[in-house]
Amino acid sequence: MFERILESSEATRIDAPAAVVWEVLTDAKSYGEWNPFTTRLETDFQVGSPIHMHIVMGPYSMDRKEWVRTVEPPCRLEWDTKVLARFLLYSSKEQRVTALTEASCSYQTTDLFSGLLTPLIMLLFRKLIVTGFDETAEALKRRSEAFHGVSQV
Repeated sequence: MFERILESSEATRIDAPAAVVWEVLTDAKSYGEWNPFTTRLETDFQVGSPIHMHIVMGPYSMDRKEWVRTVEPPCRLEWDTKVLARFLLYSSKEQRVTALTEASCSYQTTDLFSGLLTPLIMLLFRKLIVTGFDETAEALKRRSEAFHGVSQV
């Protein structure tokens, strides 16, 4: 079966505690204020719950429905979906927050694609997906560091 793993270009260092980054990452109602890749997110982040999202990839935008699979505060969040049947296209996105010190952490996104449609998705969207991951990481960094700076005052 075709399989491909995409990652953000590199882990992004964030000068804020992992708990602050986690709070930003799991504040679904605020995604439109800071996230350029996922501009709308509706979920309760409970395992098994649906996630309704609006994704913007360059000139393309789409509404998606995925499912929460893992919630491990403050370090790991995972959701997945399939298109029609798992053998056609399956995608599992994992976001990791790793504490570096009490006041800093790193953030990394990984997306596993598998199924017969994977080569087509990679051909059409791979660069846009990785760019979206990188833009999200930078936006998460800015928002988390701004919140951390405010909370220290």
